[in-house]
Order: sequence, then C-alpha cells, then structure tokens
Amino acid sequence: MHNVSYTYPGGVQAVQNLDIEIRSGEVMSLIGPSGCGKSTMISIVSGLREASGTIEWNQKYVDAANALNQRLVNVVFQRDTVMPWLSVEKNISFGLRYLPLPKKEKALRIDRLLKMGGLEDFRHSRPHQLSGGMRRRVALLTGIAPQPKLLILDEPFSALDEPTRIGIHADLLDMAHELDMSILLVTHDLSEAVSLSDQVVVFTKRPGTVASLVDVPLGRDRDVHHIRSTDTYQLIYRDLWDKLWDQIGTTA
Repeated sequence: MHNVSYTYPGGVQAVQNLDIEIRSGEVMSLIGPSGCGKSTMISIVSGLREASGTIEWNQKYVDAANALNQRLVNVVFQRDTVMPWLSVEKNISFGLRYLPLPKKEKALRIDRLLKMGGLEDFRHSRPHQLSGGMRRRVALLTGIAPQPKLLILDEPFSALDEPTRIGIHADLLDMAHELDMSILLVTHDLSEAVSLSDQVVVFTKRPGTVASLVDVPLGRDRDVHHIRSTDTYQLIYRDLWDKLWDQIGTTA
C-alpha cells in the first residue's frame, strides 16, 4: 500500500500516509498503541473500507473492494466465527463454496487442510466437542481454504493459554510456508510478533503511520518452542519494546 490515509466521517483521522509492503510468503506483524488505527488498516486492506491512496498486488493496482472478490485476501478475526451447527469438515468447506473447483478437488483440499491442522480424527465433530485450540485451528483452516495470497489475522490467539498458542504458532508457520501464503498479523503480544514474523511494523499513536520497521532474522524454519531462549530473540524483543514504549508516550 502506498500513501494510504483514512478519516472517519466524524473527522477523526485513523491512519495517515501508510506505506507498507508485504513480500510474497512473508509474515508481517503490526503492533502499536491502542487506538492507533490497526483495525482500520485491516478493513482497508481487506476491502471493507475505502481509503485514499493505492493498494497494489504484485505491483499491479487492484481496487481494494475487489480484493475479496478476487480471493486475494481473507481475514480471520479475534471473535470466534466457527459455525456451531456445522462439523469441522463443513466449516472448512464453507470457505470453498464459491470457488469454481471440481467436487473431487475440493474434497482433496479439505483432506489436506485437515491433515495440516491435525484434525483428521475430528472431521465430523461439532465445535462444542473441540478444545479452544482446536476451534482456533478450524477458524484458521476456514480462512486458509480459499488459498488467498494474503491472510489477515486480527489477534486470533489472544484468548488461548500460552502452551496452546505456541503450538498453533508452529502449525501456522508450517501451513503458511507450505502454501507460500503471506500473512499480516495484528497483535498486542510482542512475543507472538517476534516468534512468527519476518518483519514487525510499529505504528505511531493516532493517526497511525509507520514509526519503525524491524526485521526478524530468525529464518523460515524457526522452532517457535525454543527460539525464546536465544540471544537474538531477546535482543529483537527488547528493541520492539523500546520502540513501542516510545510511541505509547509513557515515562518510566
């Protein structure tokens, strides 16, 4: 996106002059003070809100409103959107309902996704029969099923306990790399941002714009269970915390 800005009808400017590039296959996290425009940015990129500026896909302009129609982007929200009356398999297949794929190919894709998410033995289960971590996997797989170029995750793991969250982090990285999918993750958890990302964007206070862009050189094959004990992880975490603290504007 280039020079993207948005002002709400009441006159509050949410984001200003945003210039952000997400590379193919990259995981980028977005952090910043509360109310800095992260959710507004998500709605702009996903085509739910029209803003000034341009959004390009592979260096080609695409109207944001058409991004969803062209299946370039999909969103998984913090709120549980798993449909309780459908089985795991039916929830995941719901994301494929408008794709012009032969029935056999859709079935093969669902089988592959169930295997990737470790849910093969639960394909006929209903959401109330699943753990919280399993439900999050179902939501992720539903978002991944259409194989968008960009998957946006809006604080999708905040309600989970730490061990479950780390386990899903590992699964998410495996799936993203296998499908060569780019991910934009909005999170308040700095540990999550460092664990998953290739780059982390730090937003300023509202109106949100890019304050810092931090590289996370931990490699594509990182072990999210163990990297937190490494010196590199600790240095990146501290750098992000300092940059975020500067934007919060609070003195120690």
